[in-house]
Amino acid sequence: SPLAYGDTVIVTAGGDDQSVMAFRQDNGALVWKSGDFLISPSSPILIDLEGQTQLVVVGGQTINGLNPGTGEILWSHPHDTDGDMNNTTAVWGQDNVLFVSSAYNGGSRGMRLSKAGDDTEVDELWFTRDMQIMFGSTIRLGDFIYGSSGGFGPAFITALDLRTGTAAWRQRGFSRAHFLYADDKAIILDEDGN
Repeated sequence: SPLAYGDTVIVTAGGDDQSVMAFRQDNGALVWKSGDFLISPSSPILIDLEGQTQLVVVGGQTINGLNPGTGEILWSHPHDTDGDMNNTTAVWGQDNVLFVSSAYNGGSRGMRLSKAGDDTEVDELWFTRDMQIMFGSTIRLGDFIYGSSGGFGPAFITALDLRTGTAAWRQRGFSRAHFLYADDKAIILDEDGN
């Protein structure tokens, strides 16, 4: 999905030196283009890292942090899958932990970001295949991520402990699904339209 930032709209595009592009919202003029990494269907997000706004773009093989005003690449971390299929949007927490998950023989990563002067440091806390999100969304509540884990076989509603990267519980009964949290309720939309 495109992402509005200031007076621009940011999109993943693809091609040499234009993995990500920003255009003016009022006239469509190119503001910046950046990156040579493979793109993916994952939607970019904005995070606040110790007072600095960063654009997080999950690519086909990497997770990337950019300056949303200039396109400057601030950091990159590997996250490869079969076929470079990273489809799920990353989730950011107030504890500076970034969560990314993929199916296609991928898995999930918990990474803590921190500032060291002008640089961003990425510390991978854990990697697990206990949760592999194919294309759905996830929600974070406290120290847990909830999502529909599964590739081409069965999918399990899974609660993953972000402190350890281990599954706290799994529940059968849903197809692969998207999650939304509102009014103290988890709203689940599965791939069959339920």
